[in-house]
Formats: sequence, C-alpha cells, structure tokens
Amino acid sequence: MTTSPLGEPLSTNLVEHYLRTRGKRYFRGRHDGEFFFVANAYPRRLHVHLEISLPHPDVFTIRVAPAYFFPAADHARLARFADRWNTRNHAVTAIVHGSSDPQRVGVTACNSQRIPGLVRFNEFADAIDRALDAAVDLFGELTPVSGSPQPTAPLLLNAG
Repeated sequence: MTTSPLGEPLSTNLVEHYLRTRGKRYFRGRHDGEFFFVANAYPRRLHVHLEISLPHPDVFTIRVAPAYFFPAADHARLARFADRWNTRNHAVTAIVHGSSDPQRVGVTACNSQRIPGLVRFNEFADAIDRALDAAVDLFGELTPVSGSPQPTAPLLLNAG
C-alpha cells in the first residue's frame, strides 16, 4: 500500500494496513469500520476491538478486555484500581462495567480519538501500539482475585 507523505484519511484500508503490518489475524465486525483480534499478553489473552464510528467517521476507538470477568463483589476494588490507573495513565482509560451475568463485572481499557484530516500511517500505528501496550500494562497490574475461575483453554478457537 502506498501512502502520501502528507498522510491519508481514517479508513478501513488504514486499519487493515495496520493489522497486516503487525501480523494480526483479525475478524471484521458487522459494519465496515469494525475489527477484532485476540492478543496474547502472556499469561492472559486480550480481546481487542478497533472501530471507526459509523455516526462519526472521524472517530477511532480501541477497546481491550481480558478473556474473563471478575466477581461482582469486587466492583469497589476494581473501581478504585481504575480511578488510580486513570489518574496516572492517559494512553487508555480503565472502565469498570457490568455484564450479562449479574454475578460478574468487567474491566475494559479504552482509547478514543478524533482524526479529522489526514494521518500518517506511522503516527496512526504508533498510537494504536501505545494504547495496546498501555492495556497490556493495565491488565498486568490488575490481578484477578484468587479463587476466581480463570480460563485455561482459549475462549476463541483458531479459525485458520
């Protein structure tokens, strides 16, 4: 893919170029601007979601979550952790959220940015890499509660 030295607009081609250059096996989502992949951040696997907003096509969002949830009883501990993280770190925001199981809560690392004009590929890729590195750090610091069930087998089978 050739790019202009001035950059290129935010697009699915730009996101796919990033994924290919990083050797990621990815899946496309329901709409054109949505991509998913699983990152191995030993000893855990992280689910990564990259998205160009449909209503705001100049907004790019990265969401990263571990392949497990936490007991709902840990909500206060997780919220304190997220507050401390968000005070010290700005590459991703830690968000504690509910789940479809009222006995579980999740934690997601999120980064959203507006890209209104042209962006150089290297700048775009570096921003994603920084957000992913920060998410790995976040989940590395966030230790699951002992006794919580942790997945031992991959939750997403290899499709290829």
